[in-house]
Amino acid sequence: MNMEQKLFLIGSAGCGKSRLIREVLGDRLAVAGGFLTERRMDEAGRFLGYALSPAASAGGVAGFAPELYLDCRVFPPVKDHEVFRGTGVRLLEEAAYYPFALLDELGGYELVIPQFSSALESFLNSSTPCVGVLRSMEDAELLRSLLGLSDRYPKKLQALIDALKRSPDCRVVEVTDENTQNVRSLLGQWSFEYAK
Repeated sequence: MNMEQKLFLIGSAGCGKSRLIREVLGDRLAVAGGFLTERRMDEAGRFLGYALSPAASAGGVAGFAPELYLDCRVFPPVKDHEVFRGTGVRLLEEAAYYPFALLDELGGYELVIPQFSSALESFLNSSTPCVGVLRSMEDAELLRSLLGLSDRYPKKLQALIDALKRSPDCRVVEVTDENTQNVRSLLGQWSFEYAK
C-alpha cells in the first residue's frame, strides 16, 4: 500500500524535525519546490532573525538570497509581511511544477496573511507530494505572546493541523525522543515513493 502523498512532522521546537528531513532526503532536496525557514546569523555570529529561502537551498543549490521576514535585532522583533505576500506565495505557486515540495516550516504568523494562506490552501489541495514541518500549538502560543499576535493566529494553526489530520492523502506525525527511528523510517519510505 502506498504512503500518503503529504507527510508533516510536528513537535516541540528543537526536537529535530527539520534535521531528520534533511538527513533522510539529503541531495534529493535539490529538486524540491516549496520553501524553508531558517535562523540567520551575521558574519560575527550574531543572531539576525528568521529568513525564507527556496527549498532547493536545503539540497545544496546555491545562488539564493534568504529574505529576512522576522528581524530579531530589535525587541519586539519586526515582521516583514511582504516576504510572505510576495516570495512565499510565489514559492507555493511554483511548487506544483516540481517533483515534490518541502514546506519547512508552517505555522508561524504567515498563516494570518491572506495571500499566503490562500496560496497554501491551493497547494495543499494539489496532487504535488510534499514533506514538511508544522509548528506545535505550544510553540505557537509562545510566538503569539512574543509578537503580540491576536487569538486569530493560534486558531488558524489549529484549523490547519486539524484539516491535515482529516485529509486522506496526508499524515501528521509527532516527533519525540522516543520515536525518532520510526519517523526516520517513515521519511525513508516517503522519500522512496515520492522524492524522485
